[in-house]
Amino acid sequence: MRVKDVMSAQIVTVSPNDTAQSAARLMLETEVGALPVEVPGVGAIVGIITDRDIVVSVLGRGLSTSTTIAEFMTVSPELCNEADETAAVAARMRDLGVRRLVVVNDERRVVGIVSLVDVPAAQAAEEER
Repeated sequence: MRVKDVMSAQIVTVSPNDTAQSAARLMLETEVGALPVEVPGVGAIVGIITDRDIVVSVLGRGLSTSTTIAEFMTVSPELCNEADETAAVAARMRDLGVRRLVVVNDERRVVGIVSLVDVPAAQAAEEER
């Protein structure tokens, strides 16, 4: 099974110059818990933020909600391709100790996010075939 079959399709990204508050609002509106950070107009993925990052890195440290994403994002997030095999991606996530990977297409554009919770379901479905 391929990543594109199990990923959460997502085309919503944020800029490193956006604020924690605007990111939190976007997460609320789109019902997602993670957002890739993309350089506007370039399309390069330079980071990722999660709802937990906002709580722990911004609120937990007493920073302002106007703190820019560049100040607390995870830099150079791990990526995978939508055509990658889910088993290989799951093993990679476990090896890296991460729960999510940003999914890109062959043009390196964001097409979604795959989570460790997406992969066991995919592997179980594959084993049933």
